[in-house]
Amino acid sequence: GNTPDNQSTMERFVVLLSCAVIVGCVQPIRTNSGLYSWVQAGVPAKAEQLGFHFAVKNRNLGALDDLFWTVSNPDSPNYGNYHTLEQLTALVGPEPRVVNNLVRWLNLQGATKVSVTKSRDWVYAEWTVEQATTLFKTDFCWFEAGKHRLVRACDRKFTMPVDIEHVVEYVSGLSNLPKIRTIQVNTNITNTTKPMLGNDPKVLRRLYSIPEGTQANNTGNSQAVTGFLNQWFSKTDLQKFFETYSRDLKGHKCAVHGTDYPLLPGVEANLDVQYVMAIGDGVSTAFWSDDKKNKVNNQEPWASFLAMVANATSIPLLFSASYGDDETSLTKVYMDRVNTELKKIAVRGTSVMAASGDDGSGCASGKFVPNYPATSPYLTAVGGTTGGRHEQAAGLSSGGFSDVYGRDLAPYQKAAVAKYLSGSNLPNKKYWNATGRGFPDVAATAENVPICDHGFCGLPVSGTSCASPTFAGVVGLLNDARLNHKKKPLGFLNPMLYKLAENQADYPFNDITEGAGGTGFGCGRRGWPAAKGWDAVTGLGSPNYSKLVKQVLALP
Repeated sequence: GNTPDNQSTMERFVVLLSCAVIVGCVQPIRTNSGLYSWVQAGVPAKAEQLGFHFAVKNRNLGALDDLFWTVSNPDSPNYGNYHTLEQLTALVGPEPRVVNNLVRWLNLQGATKVSVTKSRDWVYAEWTVEQATTLFKTDFCWFEAGKHRLVRACDRKFTMPVDIEHVVEYVSGLSNLPKIRTIQVNTNITNTTKPMLGNDPKVLRRLYSIPEGTQANNTGNSQAVTGFLNQWFSKTDLQKFFETYSRDLKGHKCAVHGTDYPLLPGVEANLDVQYVMAIGDGVSTAFWSDDKKNKVNNQEPWASFLAMVANATSIPLLFSASYGDDETSLTKVYMDRVNTELKKIAVRGTSVMAASGDDGSGCASGKFVPNYPATSPYLTAVGGTTGGRHEQAAGLSSGGFSDVYGRDLAPYQKAAVAKYLSGSNLPNKKYWNATGRGFPDVAATAENVPICDHGFCGLPVSGTSCASPTFAGVVGLLNDARLNHKKKPLGFLNPMLYKLAENQADYPFNDITEGAGGTGFGCGRRGWPAAKGWDAVTGLGSPNYSKLVKQVLALP
C-alpha cells in the first residue's frame, strides 16, 4: 500500500491540509457546501467520559445591554469606561446560592470534575455515557464527518432535567453538530523550495496603508486568535513564516492559553497566528485553545471558548475567530447566550472579529443562508476581497442579512444599510430578510494568501479566515496607538467604525465598489453586489490604517 512513509512529501502535505475546519453547529445532518456531512457511526462505550457546559441564567440583562452601548459609543460620556470581570459578575452573575445549589445537584447525580467559572455563569461537569443517558433521557451515538468523530444525542434531542431547567438555559455537547468545511488551498504548486508570491504580509501592509516599520510597542497591548475543533498551530512553522515574510519578528513567540498539541498543527490555526502577528507586528499574541479538548463530545467551540473567557480575570484586547455556522442550524437559545457573552466581552474592553464565511450568500430550501456569529449585532464581521492592489469583492465572501436578529439591534448601521438597500442590482427579495442585521461590517484580503504549514512556505490559501486575522492585526496596531496616547482600547468596534465611515471627505476605509458575492445553487444567479459605502459583501471596505489611526486618536 501507499503508506505515508513512501508518499511523496508534497502529496502528504496536501493530504494533511485537507482537514482544516471552520465550525459551528449543524442541526439537520446534511452536507455543507457539498463537503462533509455527519453520519451516525455506532454507539460509544458505556464507560466513555462525556463533558458538558451548563450555561447558568444571568441577572440584569437590561442593565448589561445599557452598559454595553454606553461604553462602546464614541458619543457617550462613558465611552471606554470598561468593567473588570469582578464588576461585571456583581452586576449580571447568578446569585452564589443558585450556583451552589446547582453544583450540589450535579454532584448528587454522580458528576465528576465539576467546576464553576469566575463569572459564576458556566458550570462544567462530566459523566459516563451510561450516566448521561439516564440524566438527559437520551441515547448517545458516534457521529463521523471526514476524519472528525464526536459523540452526540442520537436523535439530537434531549430533556433538560426538571430540577434545573429554571436556572440553566443551555447545555453544550448534546445536540449541535459543528459545521466542517475545508479551507481552500491552492495545491498546484510545482516548486516548494521558493515561496510563491501572493498577498503576503508586506503586500497587505502596503495595501492597508501601514507605514513601513510600524510596530506595536505598548506592553499593555495584546491580541489573540481562537483555536477550535482540534486546531493547533506549529511553533516551527511560525518561525519559518517570520524568516520568510516578516524578518523583524524572528524569535517572537505566540503564547498558548488552554491545551497545546504542537504535533498536530492545522492550516486554520497556522494561518490565524501567522497573519495576526505579521500585520499586528509587535503586539503580544496568544492562541486560545479549548482546555477541555480531550472530551469526545466537547466540540462545541463557542460554548467552550466563552466559558474560558468567563474564567479569565484578564483577557486580550482583541480576539479573531475564523469559525462560524449557518443560522438555520442553530437554536435561538444558543445564539442568544453567545450574544450575551459577546456583550460581556465588549464591556471588558475587548474587540471581537469573526470571519463572515465562505459561501457567498449561501442557499438552502430556496433562501439565502446567513452565517452566525457573523450576524450577531455584537461583534465585527469581516468579509473578503480579492484582486491584490485593485481590491474587489471576493465571490466567496459571505454576507447578507440575518433571519434571526433585526437591524433594530444594530442601530449603528441603520443609515449605511438603508443607503445600500435603496440601490439597484440587489438579489430578488424573496431570498432574504430586508429587516435583518446586515453583515459583514468590514473586509480584508481573502484570496491567495501564502502561509507556512508542515515545513512548507508559500502555500496560498483562501477564505475569510484570511481576512479576520488581517483586520484584527490592524486593530492591534490601532489599540497600540491609543494606549501610547493614554487612551482606552477600542472595545466593541462597530459604533466607532460606522461613525468614522460617515466622514466622506476622509473615508478611513478602502471602499470596495466592484465585484459581487456568489450565490448558492437554487437561489438565482445574483449574489450581493459591492457598492459605494457599506455593502453586503465587503461591509464598509478594507482598512486604511493611516487614516484610521489619526481618526481613532481624535476620539475620547
